[in-house]
Amino acid sequence: MAQQTIACRLLHRPVPHHRTPKSPLFIHYRSIQLSRHIQTLNPKALTSLDFRDISGRKTDIAFGPQLRYFWDNHRKKNLPFPSSTTGFYYYWTHSDLPATAGQVRFCVTPTMDPSLFETGSDLRKPDGMPWCISMSNLLCLRGSVAAQILLNDGLVSQDLISSKYFYMHQKYDLHNSSALLESFYDVFPVSLPRLWLPIHMMSSDGVKCMSFKLGDHSWIESLKLAEPGKQVYAHLRLHLRDNHKRPDLQVVRIFSPSGAQLDSDFPLITTSKWSGGVGVFEPWYLRSRSS
Repeated sequence: MAQQTIACRLLHRPVPHHRTPKSPLFIHYRSIQLSRHIQTLNPKALTSLDFRDISGRKTDIAFGPQLRYFWDNHRKKNLPFPSSTTGFYYYWTHSDLPATAGQVRFCVTPTMDPSLFETGSDLRKPDGMPWCISMSNLLCLRGSVAAQILLNDGLVSQDLISSKYFYMHQKYDLHNSSALLESFYDVFPVSLPRLWLPIHMMSSDGVKCMSFKLGDHSWIESLKLAEPGKQVYAHLRLHLRDNHKRPDLQVVRIFSPSGAQLDSDFPLITTSKWSGGVGVFEPWYLRSRSS
C-alpha cells in the first residue's frame, strides 16, 4: 500500500515544463498494472498485457468489479490472495460439461511470459479447490466486462449468455448452488468429500431443489485423491439403480490437487437421505428420460 501511494505521488506530482520526471520502473509498472483490465481470457491468445500480480491483495479489478480470494467463515472475513499470486486469468471448461458450466480460473506463473501458461498451475483455495468464478456468477457481477471479453474471444455466444439457464440462476438466486441440471444425464462439477449435496433441477414450471446426504466416500482420501482435511474437484452424474427411487452419484472423473484428470471406475457414492423426495424427483426424471 505504501508503494502504491508513493507511485501516485510520483506520477502525478507537478513538475517544471522543461523536464519530464522518470519514476522508478517497478513503481511505474505497479501503478499502471493495477489500473487496467485484462484483454483476453483465451489461454491461446494471452499476452504480457494480461499478466496480473495480485499477491497479498484483498481484491482485484481485472474485470471491473472487485474480485476476492476466499471467505473465511470461521474468522468471518475475506482472506487476501496468497503471496506469489502472479499469472493469468483464463476461461476453463470441459467437453463433458454443459456450456453453461464454464469458469474463469487463475493460472499461476512466475513471470509475464505467456508461454509459461502451459506449465503453470491453477490457484487453489485453502480448502484445496481451484479458485474460480462460475459463468453464472460472472454474469451477475455488476459492472463486469468479463462477458464482453468472452464474447470478443469467441469462447461463448450471446445465445448462451441469454439462455434460460442463466435467467433461472438469477431469478432463483442460485449463484452458490453446486448444480443446476437441465437433464438427468447432465455431468456437473462438485467438491468432494462432503456431507450434503444440494441439486437444483430445471423444469417447465421453474426450478426444484433436492438435497442428498451422501454415504461413505472416504476412499477419496484413502486413495490420496484429496489431501487430508481438504476437498478435490470432481465431475458427477446422477445414477439410478434398478428398483431404487432415490438416485446415487456416479463419479465420472476426479482432478488431483496438481490438476491432473483422473478417469477411472470409481465406486458409486450412495445417498442415505434426501429432502425434496420422490414427488419432486420422479416427475422430473421421467420427463428428462422422455425428452
